Amino acid sequence: MAQQPRKGKDHPDAQAMQENREERKRQVEEAMKRMESSQPTPTQEENDLAKIGIAVEDKEDDKSGPTVITRTIRANEPLAAGGYETKEAREARKAHEDQARQQDETRRQQRQQEQARRTRE
Repeated sequence: MAQQPRKGKDHPDAQAMQENREERKRQVEEAMKRMESSQPTPTQEENDLAKIGIAVEDKEDDKSGPTVITRTIRANEPLAAGGYETKEAREARKAHEDQARQQDETRRQQRQQEQARRTRE
C-alpha cells in the first residue's frame, strides 16, 4: 500500500485552519473588549439593596447602549412556541385570516341588505 504524501503548511486545509484560528482569535478579542467596558446588571450594590428590601428606582447604566426590541406581536394571530411561525402556525393563521375575511364579507352583505330594506320602506 502506497503512502500518501504529507500535507505541508501551504496545503489549503492547513491555510483554512489557520484562517479559522485567526478569525476565532479576533472574535475573542472583540468579546473581551466588550466585557471590559460593560458591567453586570443589576450591580452588586443593587442586589444588596434588594436583598434587604430596598427598591432601587434609578438603576446604574450598564453601558450596553439602548435596548432595541425588534419583535413585532400582532393581536389575534397564533404563533408557535418560541415565537416563530411553524408550518402548523402558518396554516392556523391563514385559516384565521380566511375566517375573518368571510365574517367581514357576511357583515358587508348584511349591511347592504339592511340598507336595501330601509330604502324600500
